Amino acid sequence: MSDKRIRTLTEKLWARNKYTVMAKGYEHYKNIGNSLKKAQSPEELLYVYDLLKETLTLPYTKKGMRTTLQHMRGYFKKRATSEEKDEFIVVMNKQLSDLDPLTDYNIELFRMQLLKLLKTYPSDYLLQSSFVQPQRKWNEVYDQKQLRIVSREDYLESSEK
Repeated sequence: MSDKRIRTLTEKLWARNKYTVMAKGYEHYKNIGNSLKKAQSPEELLYVYDLLKETLTLPYTKKGMRTTLQHMRGYFKKRATSEEKDEFIVVMNKQLSDLDPLTDYNIELFRMQLLKLLKTYPSDYLLQSSFVQPQRKWNEVYDQKQLRIVSREDYLESSEK
């Protein structure tokens, strides 16, 4: 696999997972984004792959979740009605109150709110997000119009060339 192709696959992995990473902490989002920008070789891209995989195992944080939801809400800012935007904010604020710990139930409510907005105001980019579609594998991306699982072997194969 060429260096250019492994870079493209890594960028697609990042695009698919960046909101999930952001919800785990903005510092992780910045760290992986910067690492990807600097990465030149297949070995450096493998480091990004490993860092991404490891970060996805971390728990969500309330602060990270709020930042993520605000970013995702931006996709609907100009299209959604005032009522729809207000409903999103109310759900977000209620579920992220300081009194309660963040649970899978809260996260599912956020997904349902996003999916509701996406049904009315589609965004292919958001629909591909692992945050919106957690049932798909984190390393599953479209490569040349085919669904593909990106693995460490892809990077190792690329670095041998």
